[in-house]
Amino acid sequence: MSNDNRFELRMTGSGGQGLILGSIILAEAAIMEGKIVTQSQVYGAEARGGTTKAELVISNKHIAYPKVTDPDLLAAMTSEGLKQYGGGISRKTRVVVDSSVMSAPDFLNEENCRGLLALPIRSTLISRLESELGLNIVLLGIIEGLTAIVHVEMLRKAVAMHIKKQFLDFNMKALDLGMEMVEAQAKTGIRI
Repeated sequence: MSNDNRFELRMTGSGGQGLILGSIILAEAAIMEGKIVTQSQVYGAEARGGTTKAELVISNKHIAYPKVTDPDLLAAMTSEGLKQYGGGISRKTRVVVDSSVMSAPDFLNEENCRGLLALPIRSTLISRLESELGLNIVLLGIIEGLTAIVHVEMLRKAVAMHIKKQFLDFNMKALDLGMEMVEAQAKTGIRI
């Protein structure tokens, strides 16, 4: 967390990717650690396919304003989501984009964000776990790998609270995959 004990996260993508559930799971993990959390969400009229946004504010002390105003991390899973909700970033914002569905946009550079990490999230999920399901959980692993905002074991407990038992093993693998992707990126020497 930053010096003021406030961490702001914005995730954006397409309805059906599970980003809202992902934000709820991360919020649950932070609450289990005794942190204070606000969570908000926006989604289009379409249940699937419309642009969605999920935001979290996580703090160790009282949250005076519950909305994300200057995200520490922006994770964009679609170019439409990035276009619609990618504004309001600053030089402190780290940005993660899914390079398997979009290229890194020109407007993100060292001048207006802290760093950009383009990872082939969807294509790696499909090749490694042979499914498109679990994108949100892979993203949680990436967020954890980049920020360590909660303890991994608390995140695992929160995933287990929200995922049906028959899908739990798959989702734990998806969580590990996200953390592995960050670790592999770190070994290349590229930092965000």
